[in-house]
Amino acid sequence: MECTRLNNNECLIELYDQMLGDTDISSVLRVVADVACANLKAERATVYLVDESTNELQSAAVIGNVPCSIRLPIKESSLAGYCAVTGRSFVVPDAYGDLSVIDERLHFDRSWDKKTKFRTRDVMCTPAMFKGKIMGVIQVLNGKDRSFQESDLNVLKNISHMVGYALYHAKIYDDLATMKKLEMEKARFMQIMVHELKSPVAASKMMTDILKNYKNKPEKMVSLTGRIADRLDQMSQLIRDILELASVKSGVPLGDVSELNIVAETQEHYKVCCDQAKQKGLEMSMEVAEKELFVRFDSQGLSLVLSNIIGNAVKYTGEGSVKIKLSRQDEWAVIEVSDTGIGIPEADIPKLFGEFYRASNARKSNIPGSGVGLAGVKNIIERFGGRLELQSRENEGSIFSVYLPLYSDTWRS
Repeated sequence: MECTRLNNNECLIELYDQMLGDTDISSVLRVVADVACANLKAERATVYLVDESTNELQSAAVIGNVPCSIRLPIKESSLAGYCAVTGRSFVVPDAYGDLSVIDERLHFDRSWDKKTKFRTRDVMCTPAMFKGKIMGVIQVLNGKDRSFQESDLNVLKNISHMVGYALYHAKIYDDLATMKKLEMEKARFMQIMVHELKSPVAASKMMTDILKNYKNKPEKMVSLTGRIADRLDQMSQLIRDILELASVKSGVPLGDVSELNIVAETQEHYKVCCDQAKQKGLEMSMEVAEKELFVRFDSQGLSLVLSNIIGNAVKYTGEGSVKIKLSRQDEWAVIEVSDTGIGIPEADIPKLFGEFYRASNARKSNIPGSGVGLAGVKNIIERFGGRLELQSRENEGSIFSVYLPLYSDTWRS
């Protein structure tokens, strides 16, 4: 699109026409970034999309030599985050200068410029809104011929009005195409259904406990009530697991999304599991390279991740050891949990993170489990830009490695 040859109105009409014919979010945002860059004669442009599940802005289209995607917390410390929080449009004449004229909380991280060998000068930000809701943020950097002026900001605002509309409708199509809405509805249904199951299961468990305490019971009744109680305990655990998975899949954060020191969080879970390991005669150890490794994550979600991967290591290890290692690898915080347990058959590994799937050797064992936990763990790790890796050999043990992006309070705007 040769927007430099068109006047502003013609360019906006052409952009609008192209948006109407495109329902793919990534294509829409690429067009927006191209138009913003060309029409405003900017060196770079970035279009961020709001991710409600992590309360972040995620770059969905970037014009310029940026080597990787950008994820920013929606808070006032960065330019794009400030724009998303306040809904304000603004021009920054000098990104390296005093930003307190806009807001005292703002700062600019120069490390990103060093990484990409780029010098940011003037910046413009504006929100893309639809029906009062912020769908994303458009940010352009460095006017080629001159610094950005208020008149340029008006042009960017005009573009953003159509962007908000286009994003809203493109997102609807995307949700329908990928069945995201259906998944969320299914998760809500699971939550309602399982909540309804909790009461009769709890009542049944209470009645079996009463029967167990009757004196002079026949021996057969003692055995039968014990078996019923065990089955109800398994049912209660399954209900908790399904509720946990449904909460994760609904896309709503389980707890507060904030900056967390995973060293401290992992140490807490390590202490809990140490008691369980000791009861089984297992050797348990933890190796920490640094005292602090900060990530931006769901607080309850991190607890879910740690309790599953550490708890499973202890649970599926009959003898030997469980080792936890925390380290920094480039821009990742890494949690590695290794064990000498039953391991996982090679054929089962690709299926292991599916809902309700358990490895064949785990199903044959007497170790209780639902196969729900790892599906939720993988889902929430990937939601926050991380990944979960597994190495395992049957009868030798497993290594689960969680990679989470390190958080820096000087994230670039």
